[in-house]
Amino acid sequence: MVSIHNSNSITETERKPETFPETAPCANSVFFRTYSRRKKEGRETWEEVCERTIAGLEKLGNLNSDEVALLTQMQKQLKTLSSGRWLWVGGTDWMERPENYSGGYNCTSTNITDWRSFGLLMNLAMMGCGTGAVLEPQYINQLPPIRNRLEVSIIGEIGETHPSQRREHTQVIVEGNRVIINVGDSREGWVHSYQTLIELSSDLRFNSPIEVLVNLADIRPAGERLNGFGGIANPIKLTELYQRIDSILNKAHGRQLNSVECSLLIDEAASTIVAGNVRRSAGIRQGASFDELFANAKMNLWQQDEAGNWRIDPSRDALRMANHSRVFHHKPTLTECIDAVRQQYYSGEGAIQWAGEAVARASCDLMPDKETKLEFLKAYNQGHALQWISARHPSMSQQELKHRLQRYGLNPCGK
Repeated sequence: MVSIHNSNSITETERKPETFPETAPCANSVFFRTYSRRKKEGRETWEEVCERTIAGLEKLGNLNSDEVALLTQMQKQLKTLSSGRWLWVGGTDWMERPENYSGGYNCTSTNITDWRSFGLLMNLAMMGCGTGAVLEPQYINQLPPIRNRLEVSIIGEIGETHPSQRREHTQVIVEGNRVIINVGDSREGWVHSYQTLIELSSDLRFNSPIEVLVNLADIRPAGERLNGFGGIANPIKLTELYQRIDSILNKAHGRQLNSVECSLLIDEAASTIVAGNVRRSAGIRQGASFDELFANAKMNLWQQDEAGNWRIDPSRDALRMANHSRVFHHKPTLTECIDAVRQQYYSGEGAIQWAGEAVARASCDLMPDKETKLEFLKAYNQGHALQWISARHPSMSQQELKHRLQRYGLNPCGK
């Protein structure tokens, strides 16, 4: 076979065949693409990945020798594997840093209640985690209204600053109604700049349009190694991110964001990250069952012009980064289920979730048998779930009660 030699390719000498089953013909390509880390002497073999990840689990869980032996046997025989995220970062120096601990999780979910929620999701996505966002009114209605118009301009060319002089952390300079965001060359730097731009839209310090200058000169160019996390940098869509965020926020001037606009803010960041080859796409957005705007967000996403050419609506393109699911806090009727399936046929979306069932499964320790579970579901359907649990477990704290009733947040899997 002929090898293609360039800075981003894997040569045949680096591709060491693994003993994956013949019934898994894509196993080698997936393994070398997604889980085998690059070393000075080539790519990791499956044996080396097993050694690295199990050593990481041994340290993390303070495992004894019998537990390590069992894990080793099960993983090398492909009977039980670590999470996809752990296969990539488990046992690395990067994973040892406290700020990176979330990078070992495949799946995450959070309620969108403040601007920090958006930064959190971008941070998680940049570590490869799947991101779930709950966008029901009781959460997104806590977001402040958009009061400031933003006028975003990009200054500085990516890669312009010499590597030895690049900022690692984002620097924000406020000069009257002008804000300069010097984007840092790191995961934290990207996230800080993104969250800062969103926060400016409601910042009470400003009473007129804000001129925002985003300086990308410190960002490493495409092709450079990401030495800690691993992989190759490719900020191909970073330049567009800030102006797309600017457009979404300005359209909501004078009011709060709706569920679709929240989705777009999250998904524009996800689109930038995926294009940068940091992770594969994995996202779920959950909206209220009665939110028609959310339910129809992806209808007619593809449109045909007069010449018969199809194109995607550019203002909604980023919505493809995540699945949209509608949350029912009452048991969906037959008609509601049929309507959801019909919409899935036409748009690929329209998934629905009966939150009562999700909460019951996540609190199965409180429901030892089928009869008890059915009692809970009846109470949930009537809006009395909190009272039902409180009456049977009076010593349970309010914090735990609240947490249990929020256990319907969905978790997409990161790869």
